[in-house]
Amino acid sequence: MSEKTYLFKQSINSMLDHITAIPDKQDIMANDIELTKLLSISRTTVRACIEHLIEIGLIKREGPNKLVLRQPTPDDYYDIKDKNSSKDVQIEKHFLNLINTGKLLPGDRFSELSLAKNSGCTTITVREYLIKFSSNGLIEKIPRGRWKMVKFDEEFARELVSFRQMVEMRAITELLNLPKNNPVWQDLTELLTKHKEVRADIENRYLEFPDLDKALHYQIKAGNQNRFTNQFYDIVSFVCHYHYQWDKTGELERFTVAIDEHIDILNNLVTHNTAGAIMSMERHLQSAEKTLLRCVHGLDS
Repeated sequence: MSEKTYLFKQSINSMLDHITAIPDKQDIMANDIELTKLLSISRTTVRACIEHLIEIGLIKREGPNKLVLRQPTPDDYYDIKDKNSSKDVQIEKHFLNLINTGKLLPGDRFSELSLAKNSGCTTITVREYLIKFSSNGLIEKIPRGRWKMVKFDEEFARELVSFRQMVEMRAITELLNLPKNNPVWQDLTELLTKHKEVRADIENRYLEFPDLDKALHYQIKAGNQNRFTNQFYDIVSFVCHYHYQWDKTGELERFTVAIDEHIDILNNLVTHNTAGAIMSMERHLQSAEKTLLRCVHGLDS
């Protein structure tokens, strides 16, 4: 693999985390099949990553096993923050836009070839992205290089929301503990101003809300630096912020309620009102749960 892609670098970093998490007195990595499931990547990518780890002297093959020779160091990791390869970003933006604009709905089928043609990416790039994306349960593989958009059931949705509540309540608590000279408070103040501007003209600007929504929850999540939580939260975030958008019914009303809840949260955050921020966040997440269940299944909740 002469040109290291973002997927390759991300997979290497995940494998290094896997090695670090191996219990003491154990020095055998998971097998290739387990790694494909654990990292949501293809066996081709797994093999390329394993060869890289052998080259840098971190592991070696010993019969059917991969023996860990040493623990990873910071130098073994790739710096991948905001450095996605252009094609990886291209297919992600194209695919998420299809979902967000309602061009891919639950039950729809699509092919790797059509995505590659319409996004300007190779089928290999598309396939790797879809394999990784499939870990969130919104798509499933069907024969002949085709995929299907699927719905998740009520139980899955409730478990997902429950996890989101645990993560975000912990994150907002840690955020409130940051010193008052931390740059995050200025970012939140500016975000509050943007919310108020959209709210003042909500009937004409309500479609700007999803971007504000992602911005606020990103700022809150940033308060939690646990790499494992962040990895799983990416899946939670996608489902909660995109899945309900398949149902456009009552969008203005939903966004109006949500933006008012956001403004309440932000007012409490920027004034460092700990109790108020926590209560506002709890109300917002309860409201978001009802919205998700109603929009995904039309359930009474």
